[in-house]
Amino acid sequence: MEHEADVIIVGAGLSGLIAAQEVIKAGRTPLILEANDRVGGRILTEEVMPGVPLELGAQWIGDTHHRMFELAAELGVETYSQFEDGETTYEINGPVMREAEFHSKNEADLAGLRAVLDKLDELSQQVDVESPWLSSQAAEWDAITAGTWLDSQGLGPIARTMIEICSVGILAVPTHEVSFLDLLYNVQVCGVTSELLAESEGGAQTTRFVGGTSEIPLRLVEKIGNPVIFDAQVQTIEYSNDSVKVICRNGVVARGRQVIVALAPTLAGRITYDPPLPGVRDQLTQRMPQASAVKVFAIYDEPFWRADGLNGQLISDIGPARMSNDSCLDTGDLGIILAFLEGEQARTFGRLPADELHAAVTQELGRHFGPKALKPELVVSGEWANRPYTRGCYNANMGPFAWTHFGSALAEPIGPIKWAATETATSWSAYMEGAVQAGRRAAAEALESIEG
Repeated sequence: MEHEADVIIVGAGLSGLIAAQEVIKAGRTPLILEANDRVGGRILTEEVMPGVPLELGAQWIGDTHHRMFELAAELGVETYSQFEDGETTYEINGPVMREAEFHSKNEADLAGLRAVLDKLDELSQQVDVESPWLSSQAAEWDAITAGTWLDSQGLGPIARTMIEICSVGILAVPTHEVSFLDLLYNVQVCGVTSELLAESEGGAQTTRFVGGTSEIPLRLVEKIGNPVIFDAQVQTIEYSNDSVKVICRNGVVARGRQVIVALAPTLAGRITYDPPLPGVRDQLTQRMPQASAVKVFAIYDEPFWRADGLNGQLISDIGPARMSNDSCLDTGDLGIILAFLEGEQARTFGRLPADELHAAVTQELGRHFGPKALKPELVVSGEWANRPYTRGCYNANMGPFAWTHFGSALAEPIGPIKWAATETATSWSAYMEGAVQAGRRAAAEALESIEG
């Protein structure tokens, strides 16, 4: 079955849908080819109980995510604030403590942590977000891992553990797997470390969507007229200077003038291109693996921890979860705690049978939030590495020398082929905000090529 459109878009995640919207606004026709049977990509909301949507994928936006707030308003999706009142519990190099006691007993270590975060902010300002490989100290920073740099800062054991947990919470891989330049890049494209790590004002996790995050892609695809073919896994892209032919595993063939590949780089690298892409692009995608993350939700009949003066957040060096959040809905009736397993924890505990994983997480929640936490009504987990059209979450990361040797190929068009997905963004990369920016940029490039 053959189809034609001005712009063929590979992937119906947020970047692909936004690109399609921009193409339509310009009076051109898009066609989206999606390997899954749904839209949203790394956005996935599932109703696990009547009226209880859980975010197995992307969940929050932050105060400076202006594109996402505007998109939500445009689509009529309401938002509500992340609950944050109360104390965090800490389990680092000792028993569980409440926030005030933990900070009091570890004042010197935490002062060192704040100093290192300030230093990261200062150094990140020297990173060119458009061309990180051209930054003045790019060669030096890209030659070492973020973990190596953090190890050299003279932090006490508690502070070093804290910054590792917080960094892995962003990168979803251990810091010894990413270059120091990549860590600084992540800080720079997202503002400062306070914006990345905070859940309070200015942070990256301050706001949620009424009805679930999937309301965004679902309403967006409806608004643009649903130009999507599902179960269309792209195998081959044949291209010349001004035309493309996209061939899917299910027999669908799409012809157009431009193609936007709105996939994470490693997935984009699994498509066959004819003629073959330049080696630098292929070498890049070999060096941008998807990160590892598992979300585990424990559902209770009420948010009992709030009455105890707790905010539902834990930080632990024992695990299996290193961090958690109060994930209650805007109705506020049920109690929901979300436990994060990222990096090493996702790769170990995340591979356990579901009942063993859920039992381990429940025991951890009991240590932090008391005996009521040991008796959830339901536990639900979402693992991303086994999903064939995602193969990991939340993002891709660059190891040593990837930025300086191959980074220039990340978003550089190749003939009629344009690249989207949040990894190509220069503002809030790895977030929904970045996906919107990337989709708009790729669409503008495709439209310019058509009009030019």
